[in-house]
Amino acid sequence: MNRLRFLSLLPAFSLLQATAAQPLWVLVNNHYKGRLALEITAEQPCLTRALLAEWGVKTTRLPASGWTAQGCLSARIAQQRFHSRYQPDAALLTLTIAAEDLWPRQNDVAASRWDEGINALFTSWRASYRYAQSDNPYAARGAHMALELDNGVNVGPWRLRYQNTFWRDAAGRQGVFTRQASLYRSLHAWRAQWRIGDGETSDTLFDAFPFRGMMLKTDEAMLPDRWRPFSPWVSGYARSHADVTISQNGLTLYRLRVPPGPFVIRDFYPPANDGALLLTIRESDGSESWRYLPWSALPALARRSHVSYELAAGRYRPWRGSDLPAPAFLQASRTQGISAALTLYGGLQRADGYVSYLAGAGLNLNPLGALSVDVTQARYLSASRSRRGEVWRLRYAKAFFTQQTSVSVLLRYFPSRGQYRSLEEKILQPDDDWLFDDSENRRLLQAIWINRYLADDRSLSLHYTQQSWRQTRGQRRAFSLSYQATREAWDISLWLGRAREPAARSETTLGITLSLSLPGSGSPTLRYDHHLASRAFSSQEIGLSGSALANYSLRYDAAVTAARHGDRGYQASLSYQHNAGEALLRVAAEGDTRDYQIDASGSLLLHQEGLTFGQAMSETMALIVVPDSPGIGNEQQFGVTTNAKGEALVGYLVPWRVNRLTLDGWQLPEGTTLPMTEREVVPTQGAIVKALYLAAEKQQTAR
Repeated sequence: MNRLRFLSLLPAFSLLQATAAQPLWVLVNNHYKGRLALEITAEQPCLTRALLAEWGVKTTRLPASGWTAQGCLSARIAQQRFHSRYQPDAALLTLTIAAEDLWPRQNDVAASRWDEGINALFTSWRASYRYAQSDNPYAARGAHMALELDNGVNVGPWRLRYQNTFWRDAAGRQGVFTRQASLYRSLHAWRAQWRIGDGETSDTLFDAFPFRGMMLKTDEAMLPDRWRPFSPWVSGYARSHADVTISQNGLTLYRLRVPPGPFVIRDFYPPANDGALLLTIRESDGSESWRYLPWSALPALARRSHVSYELAAGRYRPWRGSDLPAPAFLQASRTQGISAALTLYGGLQRADGYVSYLAGAGLNLNPLGALSVDVTQARYLSASRSRRGEVWRLRYAKAFFTQQTSVSVLLRYFPSRGQYRSLEEKILQPDDDWLFDDSENRRLLQAIWINRYLADDRSLSLHYTQQSWRQTRGQRRAFSLSYQATREAWDISLWLGRAREPAARSETTLGITLSLSLPGSGSPTLRYDHHLASRAFSSQEIGLSGSALANYSLRYDAAVTAARHGDRGYQASLSYQHNAGEALLRVAAEGDTRDYQIDASGSLLLHQEGLTFGQAMSETMALIVVPDSPGIGNEQQFGVTTNAKGEALVGYLVPWRVNRLTLDGWQLPEGTTLPMTEREVVPTQGAIVKALYLAAEKQQTAR
């Protein structure tokens, strides 16, 4: 049997000849890079250009003559550039690379590791039943039922998605409607995605809107993070071994297992340029804490010589049940990095009776942040009359990494003697008789977002917007300030808001949430919420939540509410998680109204080896296979263990990035050991990747 032996502590890779790839744990500058199978060639591990680039090495600094015929880094260049240490007993390879040879962010992934996944058919479903009782003749009463299906078929790189809903209301009316249907695939060489069917245009330059048609656009998520302006630092505090989840706009984007204590995530980049991030920390006992993190990317910047584009054509897609028109449209945009400091961009929109042009520039003001300025001019027909208008936009963003603070500013200025409307505004307001049309009256919109991490367990965020008009007295203002902190068993959240409409009095609201983790199995948590309003409804709530059963799969929550100028109420719920899905029972009452609710959700995956049931899934997922090893948990999907065949579904993966799928080696069936607990996968968008492990081993009992 071939094996590796450490020969020297010199900065070289001197390993004995082997005929097959050797699985090694790899550390680069004390950062864990996973367990990789490295080919051993000429008595040294084969480090390819793609692998070094993935680790953040500036491969352009390595000489062209420094590569072998097999594409490996030569021993001579390795001796000059790196220091290595190999520990054969631990199967550990440690590399030390000089900082000047590394990019600031080391989250690139070699395209050769992108995995299109397996061919499969899946359905993720959610069924809900709600029954309302009330003595109030004006209140909603009766039973409402719905079944939501998210269906998909994967064949090679192709992704077919169809989302529909069956419904029945209290009056006996029933029906089915399509929420979205599309066919798409990623184009690796172009770093782009092609889609036909239902979708939504991006909001990078023009305002986003739903459509049905075709779209070809650059997929920024396929680009290395070092090509991006910056990524947010996400910090928090875990009381135990916890699952950390980051989601944006309702989509789970990132999952990580962290040890007890403070943590900082520096290798995450949101796919959407704007939209608050929701950070959820789920402790090992099932208790959860969460907070929102305001986020905005540096505006309209591109790497030098990099070009991104979007081309979309089709028809506007109104929401279900509306009688709005669905005009045909064409939208095209292009962004190009001219230099390290300058980016130019522009775009065009055309539709029936509408045309608009956009042009702008982005400036990298390092170390002062980034700034972009653009102007959009629009011409359209309204009530058979030609209208025109323009809007100037300024965006600024700055990240202060050492202070863990981010600042974003947005200004929109509407010049006088203009009547600007975006394409969707033109569709929603087809003529000049619209009651709330202020396109001629708008003057200036100002907004600022500030997010500050005070410590690993404390954060502060501020948001302020102001809208002014030319002919309307007063201004619309909104201000919010939030503070979250964790102190041992205590969690505290404060929220202050103040809003004012033109010709109206200001409204101030204050929210306070306190939660205390109590001793006991299942970590029961006592919480208190107090909502105060200056001129309206105020309420108080006290509740108790926690978990029970094995793997904390049963969750309970109960609360009572008292309101000023309102009714008293209560609510109680039970939820249960299982391999095949989740179920929720809930009852609530307020005044003379009572509400009963039953929810169930899950998924099924049909693949070459058969049918696998699981919890609800997202767009990108994994099939874990530990052959003939039932009852094995994993750290990515709470409450899920392998079935009788050793299969389990992980419903959330981050596309285009390394996802580490780790089996739970602490809560194994009695007499079972795992020879392999971790796999790394790099799924493409919408892929269902298969992670195959070695079968669990049964310990031999002494006779």
